Amino acid sequence: EYIKETIGVRSGMWAYHGINGFYNFGVWAWVMGGLAAYTLATRIVIRQMQRVQFPIPPWVNPVIMTAIFLLILLTLGNYRNGAGMLFWSFYIALFIACIYWSLKMDFSIFAGIVITSWILGTPSEYMGSAASHIWTFTHNPDFPPFFLVAGCWPLEILAQYSLSAFLANEPLNQTGG
Repeated sequence: EYIKETIGVRSGMWAYHGINGFYNFGVWAWVMGGLAAYTLATRIVIRQMQRVQFPIPPWVNPVIMTAIFLLILLTLGNYRNGAGMLFWSFYIALFIACIYWSLKMDFSIFAGIVITSWILGTPSEYMGSAASHIWTFTHNPDFPPFFLVAGCWPLEILAQYSLSAFLANEPLNQTGG
């Protein structure tokens, strides 16, 4: 998260307004956001997705992940100039990892994580930016940019979920509860 926040701040996509512009709060807020996403996904959203009993082939997950990644590219708008090599290196690495991990997940878990990231993304970014001005987005001071919430959040949350499962030696199809 520190790397991602550093990329965003240095690229001029967003700015923090705390003491000397430090963004430690943003990093720790993301830790809390990741915990909230895990809890919401495993306790509610994935369970609801599992109630829908229709088989989805395994290749659908990476197709959806590719569409999400392309969504970032297609909706950057005014932020395109700030999306330099560090931004693209970071998100391409996440994309590749998420493609791999998505192949190892049931659709209900994959979709539950993506949907959860969308549920949490907009209000989280809005509360930190437009509502409280802890940070602001360069080209969208009144609302978080679409590419961030619709594209970046799913990549980041899926990566956090998958990396946590890997580090805990847990299967990706286990929902934690």
